[in-house]
Amino acid sequence: MFLLRLALRNLTRHKRRTLITGLIIAIAIFIYILTEGLMLGITELSFRNIINLESGHLQVMEQAYWEEREKMELDNLLSPEAELVDEIKNLPGFANMTKQLKFAANLNNGIDELPVSGIGIDLESFTNVFSLEKHLVSGKMPAPGKFQAVLGTKLAELMDLAVGDYIVLLVRTEEETFNTIDAEITGLYNSPHPTLNESTVYVPIEIAQNSLNVGNKFSHYVIRLTDRSYTAAARSALQAEITSNHAVYSWRDLSESVMTMAQTQSVETQVILAIILVIAAVGIVNTIILSALERMEELGMMKAMGMKKWEIIVSFMVEAAGIGIIGGIIGIAAGIIGIGIFNLSGGISLAAMGAEDLNYGLPIKGSIYAGWSNRSAIFVFVYGLVVSVLASYLPARWAARKDPVKSIYHR
Repeated sequence: MFLLRLALRNLTRHKRRTLITGLIIAIAIFIYILTEGLMLGITELSFRNIINLESGHLQVMEQAYWEEREKMELDNLLSPEAELVDEIKNLPGFANMTKQLKFAANLNNGIDELPVSGIGIDLESFTNVFSLEKHLVSGKMPAPGKFQAVLGTKLAELMDLAVGDYIVLLVRTEEETFNTIDAEITGLYNSPHPTLNESTVYVPIEIAQNSLNVGNKFSHYVIRLTDRSYTAAARSALQAEITSNHAVYSWRDLSESVMTMAQTQSVETQVILAIILVIAAVGIVNTIILSALERMEELGMMKAMGMKKWEIIVSFMVEAAGIGIIGGIIGIAAGIIGIGIFNLSGGISLAAMGAEDLNYGLPIKGSIYAGWSNRSAIFVFVYGLVVSVLASYLPARWAARKDPVKSIYHR
């Protein structure tokens, strides 16, 4: 307790110096929280768009299809299985499910042709799993069994198409012959998923199955849960029940690019934090040395009265810890306020930056908001505290090793 009181008294001796040194740590923590918050916001928005518009929470398909899914070939498709559907509906957190048939196609408007991704959708269950209908800017969703389609506004603009126009989708059937899907555009969507807006056409699944000659087969089931937290448990439960040829994949498996980007950004953030905290450590070393020089006679007197070296070292380290705590509290408070102001002001608008139509390889569009993580805040606070304490050890040890007689008569 004596060492704690001594450290607190020393902190208040030079309030300005203590505050300035603490502010260096606070700035590092503030920058980290804002950078990490922006990254969390981008990641969370990406995950939300992937789940709501592309993957759902879980997908069930043939293992062989998953390995070649980018090619969207018609091999290894699923057939309806009542037992599998029952198992899916009994999953923890189950909300809804639908089936899809993905296929490669060339979109022709009568003049130009462009490769696109086609998706056959079950209109009766699609809107219970995906939120695409909410992003329709004109028209409506197709009717079941009708030669109708919806596509993104970006794709429509590129191909000079509008609601009511007719398109031709040139497709390759399961027998490797060519066929066409002649469809009327009934709706245009502008979703927060740029890739879908630029390259995806939705048609009724019955039309896709007939045109591709696959019977009643489809590429995969898509499952929506009541909450994302059920994903791991539901996946494990379903994987344990289904046949060896089938496999269950979560939205995380379909978010590899986002996960990789988040991990890379996390490393970059850690490097920035480390650099700034090294500067803060230099400031702490300087503060401890100055404090020791100013109190040299006092230190000599305490050593002469029996105070041990380790007690002197601990007193200085506690003093440094106090600086770290002050800096950490200021930094976290500033980070909370900064994120609050950032989000209340509307975040970063990609449109205002002239980047609304750019595709960064991420499913994001519109405005980006910053997120908050209690774990990250605790981590950076402890990190700053540890750096402060470690930085004080060598100068504290130097002060503790001074001869008490020379310290008392120090000039």
